[in-house]
Amino acid sequence: MEKRELVIIGAGPAGLSAAIYGRRAGLDVLLLEKGVPGGQINITEEIENWPGVEHATGPELAAMFRSHAEKFKTEFRDVDVTAVEVRDGVKVVITNKGEIEAEAVIIATGAYFRRLGCEGEAEHIGQGVSYCAVCDGAFFEDEEIAVVGGGNTAVEEGEYLTTFASKVYIIHRRDEFRADRAAVERALSNPKIVPVWNTVVEKIEGDGMVENLVLK
Repeated sequence: MEKRELVIIGAGPAGLSAAIYGRRAGLDVLLLEKGVPGGQINITEEIENWPGVEHATGPELAAMFRSHAEKFKTEFRDVDVTAVEVRDGVKVVITNKGEIEAEAVIIATGAYFRRLGCEGEAEHIGQGVSYCAVCDGAFFEDEEIAVVGGGNTAVEEGEYLTTFASKVYIIHRRDEFRADRAAVERALSNPKIVPVWNTVVEKIEGDGMVENLVLK
């Protein structure tokens, strides 16, 4: 079985940072990633809030991260990790291409945004479909924005987006929001927020950028 000093699972910003620290400490580092190194920033069209980088696309910033890790001779491997086990005190990382014994394992798999699963969503990620109001809200200044959901995140981010948008539609499948009462009261008192009750998004349409939603 292959043996390594440090195995890192996930090549987002956290995993890449760990790899850089590990290599600078003189460790034998193996970085496992089933997708594109960089993590969720790869689906972000523009980034203007990363310290030291005035403007970059998500893929450009991800490439900078990888280049930095490669400078310290980090080894990357494209595999799907299915489990991590401890056998008689020994850590074993199980992948679709074999098993790796490690003295230490860092799990930096991050998270995935919950998606609607409707037609047209995947095609417009980074082209009008966003999962982070704070990250991307400023790119839609003076435009109409739709937020889908009825919990605290949807209601609070909907209110936040009124800072930029001309109007914010909060589309919810029920007849009332599930968010905290204080958050709901603030949102409903905001003249820029228009609640759309008992409605779901069936399709996202647009030629390149998002242009309209098909509701049901």
